[in-house]
Amino acid sequence: MKKIIILGLFLLLVQIVNSQALYRSFPSDVLGEERNVKILKPRNYSENPEKTYPLVIVLDGDYLFEPVAGTVDYLSYWDQMPESFVLGINQRESRYDESEINRESGFPEQQTLRFMDFVMELKQTMEDEYRVAPFTVIVAKDITANVASYYLMRKKIPVNALLQIDPDYSTLIQQNLINKLSQLEEYNYFYVATPESNNTLSELITQETDSLFATKKNLNLKHDKIEDTNKYNVSAHAIPRGLQFIFQEYSLIEGEKLLEVDLAEEMKYEGKENKKDMVRVIDRILEKYKMIKEVYGVDMKLRLVDLVTIAEYVESKKDWDQLIDIGVLAHKEYPDLLYGRYVEGLGYEGIGRYSRAIKAFNAAYGLQPAVGITKDDVLDKVELLQIKEKD
Repeated sequence: MKKIIILGLFLLLVQIVNSQALYRSFPSDVLGEERNVKILKPRNYSENPEKTYPLVIVLDGDYLFEPVAGTVDYLSYWDQMPESFVLGINQRESRYDESEINRESGFPEQQTLRFMDFVMELKQTMEDEYRVAPFTVIVAKDITANVASYYLMRKKIPVNALLQIDPDYSTLIQQNLINKLSQLEEYNYFYVATPESNNTLSELITQETDSLFATKKNLNLKHDKIEDTNKYNVSAHAIPRGLQFIFQEYSLIEGEKLLEVDLAEEMKYEGKENKKDMVRVIDRILEKYKMIKEVYGVDMKLRLVDLVTIAEYVESKKDWDQLIDIGVLAHKEYPDLLYGRYVEGLGYEGIGRYSRAIKAFNAAYGLQPAVGITKDDVLDKVELLQIKEKD
C-alpha cells in the first residue's frame, strides 16, 4: 500500500509540473544544433529579486524531468530543501549515442564528450540568464548516470552533487570512483540508489570505504539499497530520498536531533569544571545557516519555525539565559512580530527578574501576533508577573 501511495503522489506531482514548466529550444554552439529543454522556475522567483537558487540538471529529461521537478517543488514547499531551478534535457532519440564509452580506453567517445560539454554550456546559460546559486546537482539514471560520473575525472569538478539512480558504471568508473571521490576538496554530495538486487555498488562502497571517508567532512557519500524495488520503480523512491540527502543541511531543525546533539555535547564535557567551550543550541543554529550559505549559495534569514523549535527545546531544559539570547535573536530577525520579545520575557521570568520580564512582555504587546501567541496571552503574562512581584 505504501508503494502505491508513493507512486500515486508521484503521478500527481507530474501533472502539476506539466502545467508549470517552460519548454524551450536551445541553440547549442557545442553540438551545432538546437536541443529541447524543460525548465521549472522556483515558485517565488519573481517575488524575491535578491535571492539565488540552486540548479538541478536532469539527464533523460524526457521521462525524469517531471518526477524530479515535482519532488523539488514539493520538498521546497515544506522547507526540506531550497527552492531550485530544474533543467531537464530531452534525450529520447540520443541517450545511447550520448552515453557511449570506448571499450578499449574506458573513456567517453567524442559525441559523449560533446554532450558533457553541452550540459556545462546549458549550466552557464542558466547562470547568465537567471539568478542561479553556485550549487549544481545532476540527476541521472543507469547509462547517463555513468556519463555524469565522468565529471569526477576532470581537474575542476563542475558540479556539487550527483544523484545517481541504478547506475550502469563502466569498468573505468568502477576502478577509479572511490579514489576520485577521496580526492575531492570542496563540499560535495554523492548519492547512489539501487534496487535490492543490484550488488555492484555493494562491492564498491563497503565498510572500508565508509571508514575512509569518515574523516572527510567535505564529502557526503551514501549508497541507498532500496528494498522491494526494481529498475523501473526505483526512481520514484530514489529521487526524494536523494534530494533530502543532498540538502540535509538545509532542512528544518528537529527537536529530537537537538536532543541527540546536545547529549553528545554534554558527554564530551562530563566531569569537567570548565564548560565554557560547550557549543550552545543558539550557536549551532547560527552555524547551520552559515553553512547553508557557504554550501548551497543560499543567503537566508533564520526561519521562524527553527527559532520556535530551539526556543521550546531550551525552555524545556530551563536554560533561561540562553532563552533570553534566543529571544533577542528572534526579535532581530523578526522585529515586527511579538515572538522575540515574548521569548525574552519568558527567559527573564525563569531567572526571577520579573520587572525585566514585564518590560519585555509590554514591548511584545505593541507588536504583531505570531506562532499562535496573541496579545491576550501577553497581557495574561504581565498580570501574573505583577501578582508575583507583589508577593
